[in-house]
Amino acid sequence: MYKDGKNQNISVENNELEINIIKELNIGITEYDTMNPILSYNRNIQYVNKLIFKSLVSITYDFQIENSLAKEFSKINDITYIIKLEEDIYWHDGTKFTAKDVTFTINNLKKNNINSIYKENVENIQVVQQIDDYTIKIILSKEIPFFEYMMCFPILASHSYQEETLVSKTTMPIGTGEYRIINLEEDNIQLQRVNYDENTRISTINLVLKKSIKDLYNSFSRNEIDFIITDNIQYEEYLGKMGYNVNSSKNREFEYLAFNNQNRILSDKEVRRAISYAIDRQNINYDVYNNKYEIADFPIDYGSYFYNSENIFEYNIDKAKSILVENGWLYKNNTWKKGNNVLEFNLIVRKDNQNRVIVAEKIKNQLQQIGIIVNIVKVNESRYNSYIKNKNYDIILTGNIISNNPNLETFLGENNISNFYNEQVKNILYEIRSIDNKEILKDKYLQIEQIYKEEIPFISLYFNSLFILSKPSLKGDLSHNWYNLYYNIDNWYKIKND
Repeated sequence: MYKDGKNQNISVENNELEINIIKELNIGITEYDTMNPILSYNRNIQYVNKLIFKSLVSITYDFQIENSLAKEFSKINDITYIIKLEEDIYWHDGTKFTAKDVTFTINNLKKNNINSIYKENVENIQVVQQIDDYTIKIILSKEIPFFEYMMCFPILASHSYQEETLVSKTTMPIGTGEYRIINLEEDNIQLQRVNYDENTRISTINLVLKKSIKDLYNSFSRNEIDFIITDNIQYEEYLGKMGYNVNSSKNREFEYLAFNNQNRILSDKEVRRAISYAIDRQNINYDVYNNKYEIADFPIDYGSYFYNSENIFEYNIDKAKSILVENGWLYKNNTWKKGNNVLEFNLIVRKDNQNRVIVAEKIKNQLQQIGIIVNIVKVNESRYNSYIKNKNYDIILTGNIISNNPNLETFLGENNISNFYNEQVKNILYEIRSIDNKEILKDKYLQIEQIYKEEIPFISLYFNSLFILSKPSLKGDLSHNWYNLYYNIDNWYKIKND
C-alpha cells in the first residue's frame, strides 16, 4: 500500500512485509565539469548522462548493439550507411527530435575547436547528410569494422546549443532520456524521472558534488551519499571493510604480455605455450593488485556476447616443463637448451609504470623457477614507444584501453604488436566485417579464440576493475559493466534506516 510523499510503504519483490521506501538516490561525484554530454570529461557524469541523453544506438549488458534513437541501421556498402530514426521522440522541453539534431551533433563533434571524448567516434565520417526529417546518410572515409558501435555517443538538441561553442542556450540542458535535469546548483544537481507514477522506485536522483575524494568518502561514511564508483583498489584504506556493499566488474584497461612472434625462438608456439603455463596470474593479482583486478583470458573477455571460451590457460609448472621436453628442449645446469638455442629473453617494461615494473619482476622470478631466463629492460616512454613501433623486442609488458566494439584487429590483425600472422585469422577478421547474423559471428569468434588458445601469440593477464560502492539501504540488482552502470535502475530501491 502506497502513501503520499517521498517515504512510502511498499511491498518489494514479493516480500510480504511492508517496508519504508525512499525514492531519492544520492550519487557522489568529484571533479565535476559540465552536464554537456559531449564536453564532459568526468566519467561519473558520462555514466549519469546515459539516463538523460539517448544515442542512436545503445550497448547492452553483454555488449550487443540495440537501437535507441535509431529505428533502422542499414549498411549499403563498405563505407555507406542509411539510418532511419524513431519518429515519436521528444526532447524534455516538448520539441520533437529529428535528423537535424543528429547532423548537428556529428558536425559539431568534428570541429577542431570542440574537444570531446567522442571525437574519435566520428573521425572517419566524411559526409553526414540529412535525407529527410527522419533519415540520414553517413559516408565514411574508409571501412570501419563494427561501425555501428561508434554511434553510441549522446545526441544534442540542435535548438538548445550555440552552433560554434556548444554552450547551452537553456538553464537546464535537455535530453531525450528517462531522467531530466530540474535543478543545477553549485553542490547539487537534481534529476527527475520524466514519466513516473506510484510504482516508480527511483523518481529523483541527486548528484552530490564534492571538492575532493576525501570529502566524497567522508560523506559516504556519514550516509549522506548512497552510491559512488571508483577504480581505486585501495578504497578500503579510506572506508574500511564494513558498512557498505561492493559490486565489481571488469574495467577497460587490458594488460598483456606480447611476444615477438618473429623472434627466432619465440616463433615456436610451444615455447610460447610453455611460458603461458609458467606464469601464475592469480599470484601476481594478489601481490600487486590486492586481488582486486580481474584475470583476463582474452581481449574481449569482459562480458562480451562474442566471447565463448573459458580458462584459455591456467598456471601449471609441470605442464610447462613437459611441453618443452616433448618438443626437444633439454634442461641442464638450470637452463633449457635445444641445439645452440637457449631459453633466455629480454622483457621490456616502462620504468615509470611502477606496477608494471613489479609485475615484470614477478614474471621474471616465476619463469626463472622453471629455468627460463628473463632480463628485465626498464626504459623511458620514448624508448618504449620505439620498441612498440619497430617491434624490436623479445617480450614486452603492455596494455590497451579496450573499445566497446569486439574488433580484434589491434591484437591479431595486420601490423599487430605481437608480429603474429595466421592466414585463417586474417580471413576470419575480413569475413566478420560483413556478417550480420549474431550466431554466425559468435561462431567466427569461437574459431579465433581456439586459434589463440593454440598459438598464444600474447598472454592475456588481467583487466583493472570498476567498483560500485553502495550503502546497505540501496537494494536491487546493481550489476553493471564499464559502459553503463544503470541497466537495472528501474528495480533499484532505497529503504529507510530505522
